Amino acid sequence: MGLRMLQSDRANANQGEFALDDGTGLRVVCANFVDEQKFDWDLFSGYQELRVLTYSASVNAIIRMLDDYSFESFECVFGYEGTLREIKNILAFQKVVVGDMRAAIMGLEDERHIRILEKVHAGQAHFRVLRKSIAHAKLYLLSNGDGQRRVIIGSANLSEQAFSGTQSETLVTFDNDSSAWEHYCRMYDEIRNSASDEILLPEDRITNAEIEVSDTPIMSDASGTVVIETTPAAESQVSAPVQIERIERVAAVLAPRVSAAAPPVRRGKQTITPEIKREISRIQIVKSAEQADSRYFSINRTNCSAILTGEPFSLETEDRAVRTDAEILLDYFRSYEGAFEGDVASLQRDYFTLMSWLYFSPFLCDLRSLALLQDRDVIRYPSFAIVFGKSNCGKTSLVDTLMTSMFGLAHTVEKRSFTTAQLRGLQHSYRRFPVIFDDVGRRAFNSHGREMIKDELQPAVAEYPGFVLSMNAEPQSFPDEVVKRSMMIYTTTALPAHDEGLRQRLQGRIQEMRRGLTGHLYRRYLVEIVGQLNEERLPEDWLALSSGTLSRLISGTSGGKAPAWCKKTTWLSYAEKRYDRVKSRLLSLLRESAYVRSEGEASSGWTVDSDRVIVWEPRDVFGRRGFDWEDVPSTLIDEDASSGSRTVLHRVNLEKFLGTRLGSARAWWMFWS
Repeated sequence: MGLRMLQSDRANANQGEFALDDGTGLRVVCANFVDEQKFDWDLFSGYQELRVLTYSASVNAIIRMLDDYSFESFECVFGYEGTLREIKNILAFQKVVVGDMRAAIMGLEDERHIRILEKVHAGQAHFRVLRKSIAHAKLYLLSNGDGQRRVIIGSANLSEQAFSGTQSETLVTFDNDSSAWEHYCRMYDEIRNSASDEILLPEDRITNAEIEVSDTPIMSDASGTVVIETTPAAESQVSAPVQIERIERVAAVLAPRVSAAAPPVRRGKQTITPEIKREISRIQIVKSAEQADSRYFSINRTNCSAILTGEPFSLETEDRAVRTDAEILLDYFRSYEGAFEGDVASLQRDYFTLMSWLYFSPFLCDLRSLALLQDRDVIRYPSFAIVFGKSNCGKTSLVDTLMTSMFGLAHTVEKRSFTTAQLRGLQHSYRRFPVIFDDVGRRAFNSHGREMIKDELQPAVAEYPGFVLSMNAEPQSFPDEVVKRSMMIYTTTALPAHDEGLRQRLQGRIQEMRRGLTGHLYRRYLVEIVGQLNEERLPEDWLALSSGTLSRLISGTSGGKAPAWCKKTTWLSYAEKRYDRVKSRLLSLLRESAYVRSEGEASSGWTVDSDRVIVWEPRDVFGRRGFDWEDVPSTLIDEDASSGSRTVLHRVNLEKFLGTRLGSARAWWMFWS
């Protein structure tokens, strides 16, 4: 059966610098279909040489492949799906790719780390990065001394995500086909020789992932002139914002100063002479970690190691420091007592539940991926936590303190970044580092947050963070689809608003506590959690695992009995409790004084009709109802029978939800009272 396979060399359509002897533009490769089979990593076994063209997002998998396979010769060109125009874009792209690659090598155990570098300096391994736009291509060339050759092309990057089977990807192989081998070798060689720069690495070990602009590969040859062929804007490639946002954000930081030194584009070209390179190298770019998009947290569960923003995140702990953190956290939770008005005990338990989620959040991406792969309930592993309630209830202070206990700093993302595109970008760039938004507005949440929370598809990265949204002043409601997919923490317990002196004293005390935190308790927590998680099996109850580990660490190291709030919490107990607020609002709506024997006897009220509970209420001049039904579980509402100002509830489902049977209105209210 004949198969015509289209190979899209889109860059060739835009750029004439690749003078491939088979022409330019969209190419058609004629092939014959032999068979197909499920992907297996053995596809790469039995060869001595591997050359790869892939995207920069595949850095970790590339490093792991080089570490796991005994290739005598290995070369990888990291590509880019977007369009590289002007020196600032190339610098930003190369800076991000080199940083990711260095971070991936740093994440290996010491011996493996050094072994990779030894291969590089022995000439067995080469890494290159693009400085020109090229085709949207992934290409793998394998060969050995016995003359065996294999070409692999297709849609899949060399990444664990692409090869996991969870995405719709296609690979095509040509085994011992001399024509295919020559064709794709010419393509690869043209890209490598004309469009890429080699990444230089230190000889002994890598201690920092971040590099300066002067250290990017394109700047390494100070004596060479680079002519950048720019693509007209109207013909540039269009890529998904998620795939290019990290590089664009770095480019935005580099642009003002680099553009001052670099020449303008003239006649579709930008010429970077050695003099201009020296000028750019002298630029010292002062930037925050957020501006440069360098903040991230990565965990390698295989060897129990971690990296925080390009630096090794030590998981070594000292007992004394762990005890110090435990005592400070106990003191912090005790500070609510005597200062806050309301149900302080419930506040402490709920905030400990949030702590259990936040500490565990770096692992939720793994569990969500595994749940999707095994067709399990991904809703049980929420990647969003929403903390809401009255002002002055300590939401911001709690999250800042917990983040300090984890990473030594409290970091909040600006509210103006709460857009769908920015959320996607943060989801990719922060890896496992929690993303914190404080005081998110109702409009912004409805416009951008709801759809993100409802989206249960796996992001195109292996590591992605949990999000904490703090919302001051109680919103009217959250839809059921948000409630069941999020960690919901609601409280009305707060500091008395009129006592400014108390607030200032408590704030000063909390700041002193934060200064004493060492991070050792969280590091020990991470080590214990990694030891209890299984790569192929979901935990029976992640919340019980997290809260139980925290309770044991805090109470055990503090030398005393765990307080009532610091106890193991199960997912089931939390899931049942998250609708308590909805239950109380329903009970208020269905109060005895509002009961009416039949519809029509009053302008508003409720009644029981066999297997249905009917509620009616007037609308205001704007057509709004007094009760917001959006956060009531949809299984309680008979949508077909409900209309206008009349809502019909399934009596059996309502009784199950409220935890009691409904008899007459008076008997029901006697039960609750």
